[in-house]
Formats: sequence, C-alpha cells, structure tokens
Amino acid sequence: MKRAQITKAYEPLDLNETKIPEAPAGGVVIKTTYSGICHSDLHQWEDEVSMGDGSVFKFTEVEYYKFPVTPGHEIAGTIYSIGSNNAGMNHKIGDRVVVYSWAACGHCKYCDEDWSNMCPERLRCYGFGIPGGYANFVVVPEAKHALKLPDSIPFEVGCMLPCSGITTYNAVTTIKPVVERFVKFEGKASVLIVGAGGLGLWSLQIAKAVLPKETKIVIADLSDEKLAVARERGCDDTVVWKKGMTEEDIIELTKSKGRDGGFDAIMDYVNTSVTSTRVFKCLRPNGMLAMVGLFGGCGQYSLPSMVLWSNQVTGVFVGKLHHLQELIELVATQKLIPPPLNYFKLDQVTDALMMLKKGTMRGRGIIKFD
Repeated sequence: MKRAQITKAYEPLDLNETKIPEAPAGGVVIKTTYSGICHSDLHQWEDEVSMGDGSVFKFTEVEYYKFPVTPGHEIAGTIYSIGSNNAGMNHKIGDRVVVYSWAACGHCKYCDEDWSNMCPERLRCYGFGIPGGYANFVVVPEAKHALKLPDSIPFEVGCMLPCSGITTYNAVTTIKPVVERFVKFEGKASVLIVGAGGLGLWSLQIAKAVLPKETKIVIADLSDEKLAVARERGCDDTVVWKKGMTEEDIIELTKSKGRDGGFDAIMDYVNTSVTSTRVFKCLRPNGMLAMVGLFGGCGQYSLPSMVLWSNQVTGVFVGKLHHLQELIELVATQKLIPPPLNYFKLDQVTDALMMLKKGTMRGRGIIKFD
C-alpha cells in the first residue's frame, strides 16, 4: 500500500509503503481510484487556522490527532475486501463507492441520529483522525459510510462529492427555505456566491438544480478568469472585486448585481474578515448569510440592523450522511457539471498543496491512482 503522509507542518509529504490492511468487523477496505485535494488538507499541512480573535487553532493540539497523518477525505474507489458482521449492508467486492468522510466517534447521540458532522469528536474522521485517501487503500470501519456510486457518475466526479459536493449541497439547502419564501412573497429572489473556485462552481450547479427558477444567481471573485468559467457554467451574472476599488464602491457594485438593493441569500466560500463584513452589508432585509469558508478572521456586523431587518448569519460545516445520498442521486439524475479538474499523481501532492496556498489551482485538484 502506497501513501503520502504529513509528518511536519510545511514539510514535503512523506511517501512510504506499508502492507494492505484487513477489513475490520462491520467495515470494508476500499481500493482508491481518485482522492480529492481539499483546502482543508492545506490547513492540516500548515497545522493552523486563524480563529479571528488573535488565536490559532492547531490540529496537533487535538488529543487524537497526531502526525504522521494520511490526509484525504474525498475518496472514491471499489470495495477490495469486506469484514465480518456486514449483514444487511449489501456490499460486494468490486462495488463502486464513495466514502462519507465525517465518521466522528460513531457511538454518541449525534452520530446515532445522523449528526456526526456535529459530534464533539468531529475530527475523528477520514483524512484527519482516521487515515484517509492519500493512499491507494483505505479502511472504512463502518460499512454504512461506503455509499454506492452509480455507473453514470465517473469516479473523478464521485470523489469530490463527500466534501466539496456535500458542503455546497448543505449550504444551498440551508438557504433554500429563505429563497423560497422570497419567491413566494415577492415572485423572485437573488443569491450571491462568494468565490468562483471549486466550491463556488459546485454551489452554482447545485443552486441551479434545486432553487426556484425565479432565482438570480451571481458569483463574486477577484479573478476574471475564474468568473469566465462561472459564466460558462450558467451563472446569471458576475461581479469582479478589483484591486484598487474602495470598499464602498465594491459594496455598491455588488449590491447593484442583486435585486432591489441587495441579495436575499449569500453563501461565502471564502469567509475572511473582509468578505464576511462586506457581504453582510449586501443583504436585503430578512436575508441569510451562510458562512462556509475557513480562511479565518473576524466579521463586523451592525447588531441593530440584524435585529431590525431580521437578518440571519449561520455557519455550514460539511454535511450529514443523508445529504451525501441525496447529492449522489441529484448528480446522477441532473448530470451536474463539476468544476475543472486538475490531476496529480501521489508523489505530486506537495506541489498541489502549494498551488492551493498560492491560489493558482483552477477548479479542483484530485489524485489519480494507477
């Protein structure tokens, strides 16, 4: 078994080999075909996330998270072996599957009720507390987390569904009731997506598939090149946040792209001090801001206006097991177009992480296994 592991922050990932693991009781082993390279992997590699209040979250300070770590929580492949006690799970050798990565502790009330992404031990998941997809074999301790992938969905698309896909699906379905309310009462709605990278482009496709047809969807980004891709994928309008513009001009320009002076719902896939504070000012009364990105910082909002205009601010963290199942069915039936894909070999993952750090990755990076 070949794997790439983080052994120290910012150091090139260590490539090594070990024996192929055996399937545990109640679980399976997957032979990996593709594994996504997520921005969360970059945070792990750096071993820090700015919390916005001057403090820094370090993964290695979590009790059960220690280097070396085999990252990778976007995993697609085939069933290689099956452990005992798998009655009723209907798995067989060779099945095409994707892994629901957010396994967590597996025995608390949150996990029992399909809220494992909110489990107090939520980092006990694939690619974090459990060895992940930067390896050509992955142990899945609970077979229910290996969801069958229809033949109509290519492996390279399927591997993105457990994180970038499920996160954007959760974000879109979170704002959906707000959008539907505006359409019901006012006949139309407007949605702003912040960031035209992999998450933003997934969000665009999902929003077009599940939100009311009366919804105008706009994407904001710093890059004309990325926004050109968004327009190709059917975005109704775009807004370029150009360097050199004043904050007031950026806000006014952005609001003009919405309707009646702003947006009914906003999904921020960047989520810095700047973007979060900026887009909150672009919300219409009764609107919702869904914060998704983990770039760090601290937002500033007018508390009286939040009360007087009944605005909502909510966080979105990945998704539940049923979200992934629903997303698989949606992608299979709607044939959603994924973001542009960048293919890497296992020994190129350090280069891929550097591309993410520099912001030069166009779309999504994935590891292709032989």
